[in-house]
Amino acid sequence: MHTVRALLVSFPFFVAFGLSAQDTRTVTEPQIPPACVTLDADIASSQGSIALADEQKLSTVRIQDAMDHCVPGHAVVLRAHGRKNVFLTGPLTLRPGVTLVVGKNAALVASRDPRVYDLAPGSCGIVSMRRRGCKPLISASGATNSGIMGEGSIDARGGANLLGQNVTWWDLAHEAKVKDLQQNVPSMIALRHVDGFILYKITLRNSPGFHVAVNQTDGFTAWGVKIMTPKTARNTDGIDPGSSKNITIAYSYIHTGDDDVCLKPSGAGSVSNMSVLHDHFYSGHGMSIGSGTFGGVDHLLVEDLTIDGADNGLRIKSDRSRGGLVHQVVYRNVCIRNVPNPLVFTPHYTTFTGDRLPIYNDIVLENVHVLTPGAYTFLGLDSQPGHKLGIRLDNVFADDQKDSLFYNQDADITLGPHLGNLVPKGEDVTDTEAPGAVPGQPLDCSARFVPFPDDQKSAPEMAGKIPPEDKTLYVAADGTGDYYSIQRALDMAPKTGGAVLSVSPGVYREVLTIDKPNIIIRSANSDASKTVIVNDRSAGQNGGTLHSATVNVTADHFRAENITIENDFNRTHPQLPAGSQALAILVTGDRAVFHNVRLLGNQDTVYLGTHCGPDRQNCAAPRQYFSDCYVAGNVDFIFGDSKAVFENCEIHSTPHDGGFITAQSKHDPAQDSGFVLDHCRLTADPGVSGPIYLGRPWRPYATVVYMHTWMNDKIDPAGWREWHPGETHSLDTAYYAEFDSTGPGAHHDQRDPHTHFLTPEQAAQYEPQIFLRGADNWNPTKPPAQPAQ
Repeated sequence: MHTVRALLVSFPFFVAFGLSAQDTRTVTEPQIPPACVTLDADIASSQGSIALADEQKLSTVRIQDAMDHCVPGHAVVLRAHGRKNVFLTGPLTLRPGVTLVVGKNAALVASRDPRVYDLAPGSCGIVSMRRRGCKPLISASGATNSGIMGEGSIDARGGANLLGQNVTWWDLAHEAKVKDLQQNVPSMIALRHVDGFILYKITLRNSPGFHVAVNQTDGFTAWGVKIMTPKTARNTDGIDPGSSKNITIAYSYIHTGDDDVCLKPSGAGSVSNMSVLHDHFYSGHGMSIGSGTFGGVDHLLVEDLTIDGADNGLRIKSDRSRGGLVHQVVYRNVCIRNVPNPLVFTPHYTTFTGDRLPIYNDIVLENVHVLTPGAYTFLGLDSQPGHKLGIRLDNVFADDQKDSLFYNQDADITLGPHLGNLVPKGEDVTDTEAPGAVPGQPLDCSARFVPFPDDQKSAPEMAGKIPPEDKTLYVAADGTGDYYSIQRALDMAPKTGGAVLSVSPGVYREVLTIDKPNIIIRSANSDASKTVIVNDRSAGQNGGTLHSATVNVTADHFRAENITIENDFNRTHPQLPAGSQALAILVTGDRAVFHNVRLLGNQDTVYLGTHCGPDRQNCAAPRQYFSDCYVAGNVDFIFGDSKAVFENCEIHSTPHDGGFITAQSKHDPAQDSGFVLDHCRLTADPGVSGPIYLGRPWRPYATVVYMHTWMNDKIDPAGWREWHPGETHSLDTAYYAEFDSTGPGAHHDQRDPHTHFLTPEQAAQYEPQIFLRGADNWNPTKPPAQPAQ
């Protein structure tokens, strides 16, 4: 049995709150067992580098042989010897009762050769559709009462080039993220069925994957452990307990590129009886539970924690495909600063569906102080009984709330007995004060934050490249990105500097508002049908046509690529003459570009509008450019009063009794606006039963030009029609023109007499780089400039 020395003496503040660890063991500071054998380092490093000739000098066999023959209860000690301080190794397997000790000034260093980690020939060190192609650096299965200790370091060299290649393990991880694939890289320490395991004082550096994963274990202690890996190293979790119980992580310092600590229950069982005590987290994704919570989490205590500079603070995340009950969780005496998402409790981490419901209740926050602004998320599964988030906030304070964001819904929140200033509000959110509640006092965090205690002499670090910061905001419906919601990523984007959102394939049922300039939303998958932004709002249900859009672009310099934007209101509602208008997109921003984008709807699919002053005066027509797009609808499905060009697009009429492709308008005769369709194809669904018109004038002075466009046989020979024949006379002022129309619908001799047929010289002025040039000489056909990184 292990014991923890003087917890209450060293931290008398906790006594007042009746500290009771959730780990059922009595845990004290571990002791290093006596040595059964001591091995001397045989490689000298110079400024963290190893001579190329030494890269094949592996100590794997002698270390493994020493552990295989060590008497349980003893240790294999690795020690520095003169200038030699490095043990180079491939995968090692721990043995029952044997502790591996890396002594002061020594480093156990991972080989850079992917072949030594192969689970199958060539399976490690690649990016592919599947992962788990690598052995971990250190593994243990059934090695009870074993451990890893010492004041030295284990460095897995995630930032060093693989042998014979100009790529690092972390480069592979980033490539996988960009391409929405999987990286095959080794983890550092993988443990299973290792009851009584101890990590003590060891420094873990630069893992290619997660640092420590422990599963199906009763009794795990990490004490005085330091984990140091760059914040830009992807999927480098610190310590991940899964389906285990009686866990203590104490007096440790964690700086990494993913979850600092993450509880991961599964079908193999819950994570229960766990204590996280007196720790400091730096970069990373904070103190997390999930995203799988199927096995459940209970009896977790997080006590005396600082989180400084992580992406997330306290976080519980899951979804309907892998959820479970998370309860009896206490976060106490926690200081958080410089964290964009300080408190996150969401059962909607991905859009996956299923019947494994994530339920969070009996969650307690006591004496938590967030010192900097951020985004707060308090979400329940839904409003059904037993599904709402059940949480108590006792003396919880959040500074700078005016600069913070709040996502709150379906939560039952109890406040007190000590009242802080964080009181979440939202739809189906109830805030109830505890009986006898009194005003609280913010936890004093002034002396709690300390620098990471990185001693590179006693715990040597190997040379490597730190991955550059990728400011791209990665969104993935399956939770593998930085965000699962596109709007959430937009909320976190800079207000003025711009951002690139890389959206992985999936269905994102949400409404987007792009009100910040210089935003790019793109999918790495060139098949736009694989990445879908969809909603089902309508004019009748949402206060008018211009309030029904799935995507609203009001800021300038927006760009979208390789995505579908859809309004599927008619999936569940009939299309009626009134109230069925349902925009896929509304654009009023200038210099907007859409490339390989599918815009799907029926009536009023695309609205392209103007910036106007009071009383609709001084309207400035913004410019928009659509290239290689697919636009579907039936009635006025490209409408508005902007200045827009559709080039190389398919314009598809959906089933209806005829329809109208365009409905352009102007507010006054001098307004510089109009729609140009250049080198497009007009197609129609077989279900279209009536004539399709190229357009009708929404207001007087409408301008629409078709050039080099193929037209299907559903196009009415007249081409154009009055808004309301016999009632309006807007065709008289409209400028409707064609040049080089082809196909069975190009009825040159039967067009409405208001039609203009352009000469080549006249048509040239409607080329996109001329028509959309403006005073700023914009050329939308040129490759886009990227936002500053």
